[in-house]
Amino acid sequence: MNKHIDKAIELRNEVPMINNCSQTIMRTYAKELGLDENVASNIACNFGGGMKCGSTCGVITAGLMILGAKGIDSPSVVGEFRRRIAENHNGMTDCAELLRENAKNGGIKKVHCDNMIKEAIELIDELVEREENK
Repeated sequence: MNKHIDKAIELRNEVPMINNCSQTIMRTYAKELGLDENVASNIACNFGGGMKCGSTCGVITAGLMILGAKGIDSPSVVGEFRRRIAENHNGMTDCAELLRENAKNGGIKKVHCDNMIKEAIELIDELVEREENK
């Protein structure tokens, strides 16, 4: 499996679970970015839950932070990241909409968010690898 996904799953399975989606992604990449995990967690703490107000999903905001930290700021790559996540979720990118749709379909919130985290990490890694190999 993917080392980033393994780390994210480990973080999400901690008891008690203290990492929101954005914190999980930031902590997953912290060491390779030269950040202390607690600092990464603090940076991301207000982005979970769609910036704590149901807005843009924390996996998207964290993904954009990771891409930027890795030197990727191309509008086309940033747009591709957001667009591909939206395409996988019927155009939805806001936390409140995503969770509402998940609940409507009988989904469990933690499972949904864990899957969103995995999806974002796979996409981050794909885009970083592609951009580094240009």
